[in-house]
Amino acid sequence: MIPRLFYITDGERGTAGRPLHEVVARAFEGGVEAVVVRERSLETGALARLIDSLDASRSQGLRVLVSRRLDLARALGLDGVHLAADAVDVATARGWLGPDAWLGYSAHSGEEARDVAARGADYVTLSPIRATSSKPGACGRGIDWLRKSLSGLEIPALALGGVAACDIEEILRAGAWGVAAVSAIGAAPDVAAAASAFREALWENRS
Repeated sequence: MIPRLFYITDGERGTAGRPLHEVVARAFEGGVEAVVVRERSLETGALARLIDSLDASRSQGLRVLVSRRLDLARALGLDGVHLAADAVDVATARGWLGPDAWLGYSAHSGEEARDVAARGADYVTLSPIRATSSKPGACGRGIDWLRKSLSGLEIPALALGGVAACDIEEILRAGAWGVAAVSAIGAAPDVAAAASAFREALWENRS
């Protein structure tokens, strides 16, 4: 089953300059169930070492995916890969990683989400819900947009983009499966407490 709470890394913006393995460990302690490692500036070797640094959390049950890099997902035995419009298509990823891998996709419309679902994606993120520093200049689209985008979608969708724990009730009522966060968790002064706030809100408002 796809987790309801994801943390997506984004360089120093996503960790407030702290070591990623420490931030991930605290996020996992607080209730994050899956991490997407999205570090586009790193070369292959450095990215592989960064992912390896998460082994302690992985050994305790954290699910780890990587953004776009099918080669590393397969070589490191990760749980899956998170794709986007500028990455390989879902069918190619499935052929590389097999039937058990989680294939996520960054969608920005209901039509795009339904299209990748039909092609075999396991979950999508829909964004941006609110304005966010990780997407400068992108206006938040709001809960009504999320609700409309989820119409007819038959795979889990995670709301992403400027989402806070206080938004969870509305997000779930709109039909989302869960949420994904970047700096709201990773850059928080107390990462575990921030993750726990999301987890508790998801638990309290689950259907």
